[in-house]
Amino acid sequence: MKRPFWKQGGRFLYALSTVNNTARLLVITLLYAVFAAVYLRVAFPEPPEPKIERRWAAPRLLVSDSVLYGFVQELLAQSSSDPSPKGMVHADFYISQVLFEHAPIPSPGKHVFQYAVQEDNWSLKELCNRYHLLAPIDTAFMRQQMTYSTGFGLEQRFLPNYKIIPVDTVWALVSRLGHNLNHMQVLRGRYNTTSFSWLSSPLFSHDKQKVIVEINETCGGGLCGSGQTWLLQRRQGRWHKVRLLSEWIS
Repeated sequence: MKRPFWKQGGRFLYALSTVNNTARLLVITLLYAVFAAVYLRVAFPEPPEPKIERRWAAPRLLVSDSVLYGFVQELLAQSSSDPSPKGMVHADFYISQVLFEHAPIPSPGKHVFQYAVQEDNWSLKELCNRYHLLAPIDTAFMRQQMTYSTGFGLEQRFLPNYKIIPVDTVWALVSRLGHNLNHMQVLRGRYNTTSFSWLSSPLFSHDKQKVIVEINETCGGGLCGSGQTWLLQRRQGRWHKVRLLSEWIS
């Protein structure tokens, strides 16, 4: 026997109310879950991330190895290891075949040692404003290179035709033999040379076409040595002397 329609409608309404109650319960449960998550996040925040301790080290230079060693190799190609007039006929600079990786005694900077030439009776500002040899962007870039020059050092693998002496070797000899220049006699015998050279960390202009560099040499005896600081400019594949900034001799 078929049920009356009003009884069938009542059954449908009951089923609908059951679905509504289930949905209502689900929504309430989700709201409680969101509230609980927010409360727990506020009441129990995550611990802060630990700060990384920064230590001074040797930061990378602001120019690539290709730029740095491209300049050094061209500078050496324009130099002679023979200081006699005959040896210097076609050379622009005298540089020994035996080089220290950088200055044996670095210049103290604000936080770290520096291997770039320092302003002494000359200044980047003067080269820019008075002589118009540098642009303002060059002086800013060079000053940054001064600050981060602690990472400078010549590497033997890039200069196979020269002998590069690690400065650690020098100071190991000083520690063993003392500051009486006996270590230089040992180095002269070990490397079969009468002189040593070293370069400052070169300061490049923004377009890499100008460089400030100091070229130094010593006989290793403590009583003879010299150095010159030059502003150089690259033209037609060569580095040309633009201005002698400073020099020393002993």
